[in-house]
Amino acid sequence: MKNNFFNYFKPSILITVIGALVISLYLAKNHWELSIAISGTVSMLLVLISKYLWKIKPFKWLFWVDDFSGRYEGILRFQYINEQGKSQYGERKHVKVISQNGSRISIASFTFCEDGTKSSPSYNKGLFVEPTEDGHHFQLSYSYLNEGNAQIGFHSHFGTDVLKFIRKGNSKELSGYYYTNRNPQTRGDYQKLTWVSNDLNHEF
Repeated sequence: MKNNFFNYFKPSILITVIGALVISLYLAKNHWELSIAISGTVSMLLVLISKYLWKIKPFKWLFWVDDFSGRYEGILRFQYINEQGKSQYGERKHVKVISQNGSRISIASFTFCEDGTKSSPSYNKGLFVEPTEDGHHFQLSYSYLNEGNAQIGFHSHFGTDVLKFIRKGNSKELSGYYYTNRNPQTRGDYQKLTWVSNDLNHEF
């Protein structure tokens, strides 16, 4: 298993579950004289839970993070200083697609240009999740690589997103800000990126 496999598990509950599994498998193995590898069986069960059962009760109680997965649509507001030293502002439709299981979270993003064409995609490189200070929501911080788009003269670059995840009943919403290492540097914020579906397919 990868070193970060257990990042989103609750340690105390995980240890209890692993202990109960080991004891149960040991007793079953001796009672029915089964030929099974206890460590391998426990590992397979944890992988099964992480990949397929992580957001289903009672398995979801093994994890301390919420379910962020899905497609979010909203507005990106940007600003930058042009070659003449003047501040430029604007806003565009923005999409984020979050793929998630019990041990991994990945985020793909893209923006629609003014003429309706799609800009270049961005993909997260590393991700840090933590509860907000009030403990009611979550903050997702990550660096990303934007691949660029030669057709519109948009060069590849790195950037950072800081997002706040808010759940209101069955609805989910992201907001936050970003900045890049482009020259001149660009920055901006995200307005009401609202969850619209569980469809993880996207235009890129």
